[in-house]
Amino acid sequence: MAGSKVIQQCLFMTSADEAEFAGALMKARPSIRFINMQEQPDVERPGYRNRIEACEGVHVTIVDSSIISEADFHNRYVKRHPSGKGWIYALVGSGLVSLLRSRAADFLPDSLLNGELRASIPADDEDTEAFVAIVLREAKARAEKLVSIDAATGQRGTRVDRKFIAWPDAARRFDGVNGAYLANGAHALFVPTGVGK
Repeated sequence: MAGSKVIQQCLFMTSADEAEFAGALMKARPSIRFINMQEQPDVERPGYRNRIEACEGVHVTIVDSSIISEADFHNRYVKRHPSGKGWIYALVGSGLVSLLRSRAADFLPDSLLNGELRASIPADDEDTEAFVAIVLREAKARAEKLVSIDAATGQRGTRVDRKFIAWPDAARRFDGVNGAYLANGAHALFVPTGVGK
């Protein structure tokens, strides 16, 4: 998007972490809603949901309904799918933050592949900038810092990786013990900073 600022935060969350994160978001900004992208081929229009647990699939859109109402969202962002079945919509824009969920790493058993929060803040959109700041603040509030680890040797990195954070349940369950890692790729593995010291 021209004239916009892109925000990205890589993170690791389990479903338990997501539920806590969503609760913190709703407490900080009661106008927050969620969109279940998984229902795309089955319903005529995406609907706002009050709970993140009601959303399935890998992508969830976090929406501030005080910035963009459900009707405005449909008018501005939702388009008929070119196939004629279902719809497509913008993942980022005014009042939107995209959550790509963490999921099992298919290349490494018992490990978790990172997810990501992404937003594109249009120029001079102070409301969206404030909303995105709240989402990022809440994402970082309970997050643990991570260091890289070499799975073969157990050697830990000496510096915290600032691009990645992990919420408590993910950090506890994927702490490098018994080969359960936080993973960004087959050769980019992480553990919480307090593990194995």
